[in-house]
Amino acid sequence: MSEARASQTRGFLFADLRDYTRFVESHGDQAAAELLTRYRLLVREVIARSDGAEIRTEGDSFYVVFPSASSAVYGGLAILEAAAAAGEEQGTGPIQVGVGVHAGETAETPEGFVGSAVNLAARICALAGPGELLVSDTVHGLTRTFLAVQFVPRGRRRLKGISQPMLVYRVSSSTAGARVIRSGAGARWPLGSRMLVAAVIGVAMASVAAVALLGVLTGIGPFGGVATPSPTGSFGASAPSSADPSSSGEPDQALTAAEEDLRAKLPGAISENCVASSATEGSAGGSVSLRCQLPLSDSADEVWVDQFPTPETLAGALSEAVDRTGAPAGDCAITPLAHGSWEVPNVHAGKLLCYQEDGAVWLVWTYDDERLLLRARRGGGETEALYAWWRQTAIFLR
Repeated sequence: MSEARASQTRGFLFADLRDYTRFVESHGDQAAAELLTRYRLLVREVIARSDGAEIRTEGDSFYVVFPSASSAVYGGLAILEAAAAAGEEQGTGPIQVGVGVHAGETAETPEGFVGSAVNLAARICALAGPGELLVSDTVHGLTRTFLAVQFVPRGRRRLKGISQPMLVYRVSSSTAGARVIRSGAGARWPLGSRMLVAAVIGVAMASVAAVALLGVLTGIGPFGGVATPSPTGSFGASAPSSADPSSSGEPDQALTAAEEDLRAKLPGAISENCVASSATEGSAGGSVSLRCQLPLSDSADEVWVDQFPTPETLAGALSEAVDRTGAPAGDCAITPLAHGSWEVPNVHAGKLLCYQEDGAVWLVWTYDDERLLLRARRGGGETEALYAWWRQTAIFLR
């Protein structure tokens, strides 16, 4: 057996401008060039004072290595703070930047660092909305008791090419710019290191745009046929594990004809990224089931859709949901933990159920004529945001 080489955990950060192409179209090339220049200057200033090393810059994207997970988090927050301040100074509003951070060990070669941690950081960045810093569960575990920041769970996200979903957190702090950590020794990276890692990361950078809309796989199980709470605290299936064959499917797997027909009925805000639900995710009695992942910028994280063969089976699934949650009667718009009815005259009618569980808000509704039951989840307990999303979405069943 070969001797293990010494290594250390480093922080990997990606930052991209959001809606830059749209900005070019609406403001012109000169204004876009000025925006890009200001953005690059502010990011490089943050990198310099936080002991980061700029490895690659391509268009409006930055790839930076930090000597620790903590310095990468504070560096990301400082970038967002500087972007907001720069917009205020110019009177143009904040510069729209999304940042993603992951941490891990990498194989060190004479020329630089190579490892999957870099690719994961790029994919997490692709999920971040404007003004948002997202970090992996690894970063959260390494820094949660050390950094004076807030971590808000945003659910488990299935990243393209990664077999298991990853728990993602949004990070915020009111003191980001003043708390950038300098680590001293080990903070400088040789030029050869930058060149090699830049070459390795090229593929990951090219794929960032393709994965920007990949959404969420929550670890909280939706309603299923199991009567006892799962280890996650939600009724139904527990989070997928490596032993669960259903957890290894890619988001772009082919749908059956019945699943395609069901997807075609869904509102456009839901149907973009749908895959077949596993047997444990679907509601008991459903004949066709989909799981639709939504962008992090939406007010819902993920939606499950079940179609039932008869009105009776649909009613039974909803009744089971009511019994298990114990939600009181009422109107979701008035009483968040409630269930009742909803109707758009001559268009749609159904039942409505809202409740909170494990720090997340769930909203369940039916289209009675279509024998459909949908379940939407939002992390962080933001009931009003989820309900506002539902009001704008539910009427557009095709």
